[in-house]
Parts: sequence; C-alpha cells; structure tokens
Amino acid sequence: MSNKRKNTDNIKKPGKLQTAASVAACKATRAALRLTGRGGTALPGIVAMKMSSSILTVPARDMEIVVVTGTNGKTTTCTMIRQALIDSGRDCMRNESGANLVHGIASDMLCSTDWLGRPHHHYAVLECDEAALKQLVPYIHPKAIVVTNLFSDQVDRYGSVHNTLEEIRKGVKLSPDSTLVLNAEDPLSASLALDVPNKVIRYGLEPAVGEQGNVDLTDAGTCPVCHGEYEYDYHTYAHLGGFRCPKCGYQRQTPDVAVVSIDKKTTNGTTVHIRTEGRDREVYIALPAVYNVYNAAAAIGAIEALGIPAQEAMDSLGTVHSAFGRMETFNLNDHYVQMILVKNPAGCNQAFTYVTSFKEPFNAVLCLNDRTGDGHDISWIESTDYEKLCGDPYLQKLFVCGDRARDLYDRLVRAGADQSRMSIETDYDKLVEKLEAEECNTFLLPNYTAMMELRSALNARTGNKEFWE
Repeated sequence: MSNKRKNTDNIKKPGKLQTAASVAACKATRAALRLTGRGGTALPGIVAMKMSSSILTVPARDMEIVVVTGTNGKTTTCTMIRQALIDSGRDCMRNESGANLVHGIASDMLCSTDWLGRPHHHYAVLECDEAALKQLVPYIHPKAIVVTNLFSDQVDRYGSVHNTLEEIRKGVKLSPDSTLVLNAEDPLSASLALDVPNKVIRYGLEPAVGEQGNVDLTDAGTCPVCHGEYEYDYHTYAHLGGFRCPKCGYQRQTPDVAVVSIDKKTTNGTTVHIRTEGRDREVYIALPAVYNVYNAAAAIGAIEALGIPAQEAMDSLGTVHSAFGRMETFNLNDHYVQMILVKNPAGCNQAFTYVTSFKEPFNAVLCLNDRTGDGHDISWIESTDYEKLCGDPYLQKLFVCGDRARDLYDRLVRAGADQSRMSIETDYDKLVEKLEAEECNTFLLPNYTAMMELRSALNARTGNKEFWE
C-alpha cells in the first residue's frame, strides 16, 4: 500500500462544496489581513481548517512535496530547494512567510490553489516545525523529508533535544514511503534511519573538511542503540562530525552527497567541491558560512530524492538569495549591514565563528526577546560562547536590544565585553539611524521576533519590502 493511501485512508476528504468554502474563507481572510498591513500567516489556515480539518489532502494529492524540518537551517534549505526547482524550469511554491506550524502551512498552500483546491504548482517545499511534522504528514504524503540537524532550542517548549527527536520520529513513522534526507554527521538526526523502511539519502562533510572547533556533546547524549559514549574521529562544530560508538558500532555513514573540500570563503559565498552520483564537482554557494554548506548539501539531497539530477541543484546554488533574516544584507550609506538569525547556542556560536573570521573592523548588534515565537526560557545564553565575540580585537561597538536586553548586556559583560563600547538601544528606528552613521560594516544577530522588528525598521529606512508585499 502506498504511503499516500496509508496515511489518508482514515481521513474523511472534503467534498467539492466544502473544499470551495474552505479555500474561499482562507483567501478572503488573508486578503483582509493584508489590506490592514499584516502578513496573514496562520489565521487564514485556522479559518480554513475549522471548516474542513482535512482540506490539505485536496491540493496535496496532485503535488510532489518536500518537507524540511530540524533545529537550524530550515528556511535557508527550503530556499535552496525551491531555487533549484525554479531554475530548472519547474513550478514550485513554499511557505515563505516562515509560519511553519500546520495552520501557517495551510494558509500558504490553499492560497496557492484555485477555488476548488487544485494547486497552481506541481512542487511544494514546506518548512515544518519539528513538533508539527506528525500533524502534517498524514495529510500531505511528502515525497521527501529533510532533517537538517538537532540542537537544544526553545527548551521551555520542547524540553530536552531528545524530546524534539522523538517528535520528528513520530512524523517519520507516519510516512514510511518518504525518502529521508539526513545529516550524516549528526548522531541525533542520523538515528532516524534506524528501524524504518524509508529510503535514506545522507549528506555531510568529508573528514578533511572537519576540525573546526571543540566537539560539544551536550546535545548529542549517548548512543541510541546501546547508550554507549561517542568517540569522534573528526568534528565540524557542536556534536557534528565523525561520531562512532565503540560499544555497538553505531556510527557516521558515508554521505551520498559529500562536501570534499571548502576552497574559498567570503562574505558573499563559498566555493566547495561536492561528490555525488559518482562525480566530484566544483560548486559555488551564494551564501557564506559552514552551516550554509551543510544546507546546500541537504538541498542537493532533496533534489535527488525527487528524482531530479543533482547537477540542477548545484547549478542553482550560485544564484540563491538569502531568506529574510538569514544572511540578508542591507546597504546603509555605502556599507553593509548583514542580518543573521540566532536562536540557540549552536547557531549563535557558528555565527560568531563567521563574523570573527574576516579580520577587519565590525560592529555587532545583539537582540534578545523572550516571546512565544522565541521561547520564554533564555537560559541558553549562559551556554553560548559570547567570549569568542567579545574577545575579538576587530569588534568596534556592541549594541544590545530587545525585551531582555539587560539580561543579555549582563551576560556580555561577564564574557569580557568592553562596557565603554556597549550601549542598550530600545528603539530600532533610532538604532538604524546610528548604524547609518557608522563607518564599518555591522552584523545583526537577533532571535526570531526581534529579527522581525529590526527588519521592519531596516526596510523602512532602505525602501525594501516585507516578504508578503
């Protein structure tokens, strides 16, 4: 029995009238919200699914769908996959708003259909919250599920990262015919391939590309097979690398999509060599930083899972644009301001590695909110390596913003920040004015809701548009 049928046999499908009413309600709600200047992310989907809880089965039955989940890199990986499909002449939609719970996904999918729920696009690339995967897959039968990585994130919501892993595992078990695209170097996400019938495509970095920092086993825990302690032959960052359990043999598997070298890194992109389908090829990724190399490899794996030649994904990586807030660059008075979303220790530490790698003067803006979209628990800042940033001799000024600016300021002081170069800013519009007067480049490192507010202030100053305009 196919995955599509197995997942939907017990789901009552809406009829034509119910479908038309649900789609119309979704489209009308979004239109009304946008007339008032709002993005209209989750509410249209809530309205539609109140009228028909299974409405997503209608567009999904005619689509090939890739779902991307995991802690870091979801949005950028989705952007890369969609770009590859479009550049190769294929039509594709994705939930660009970033609303990655079921109702937000429903909003974007249904607003990309006609009035009877027939999709405008054959392909869909959907970013999905880790805990929402099990709610989504029974309705949409994805052809591929990409899991980027697993790190501690929003601990007040998920608790242990192993709880997050189990939430994803529940979704995977509901979708046995989906190809799994997994990070070969993450012992957590790689474990999703254990004891499931799914086809698996693995991606990762070869040993010669590793050795970038100390291995951190805080999130990795112990072997899922025997609870033994991991050993590492090499590492990239956090708990990613050449892991193995000497007790039972669970270990990193050779990637199907392997980055064999990183040849050149700049603020605009990275040149690498990637081996897949039996060939090594030079690839330019138009986004910087090692974690985007991982994201690019994941995107290539997803394209292969769709049965499309990997070369088509590789060719498109040189034209990919940053998703909003993820390496997005703004021009302020002839110097650039680059925004990097940070929301947990692993991602934050990698951002610090990136911004301190250029050996030239820079300013940094750190923003911390504790709203529902961020997670109310900010204890993660205590295990983040702010010392790396604060100790960098090229750091000029440090601006601290957000609802929890005082907590973050105190943490930075403990990390050795020079208080004479620090300031707390409460008004994002005034902050942007100050940055415009600066003479060096600035890196913005906000968490999610702070990123949305800061981005609006930058858009107002630079004339950029919001994602939905």
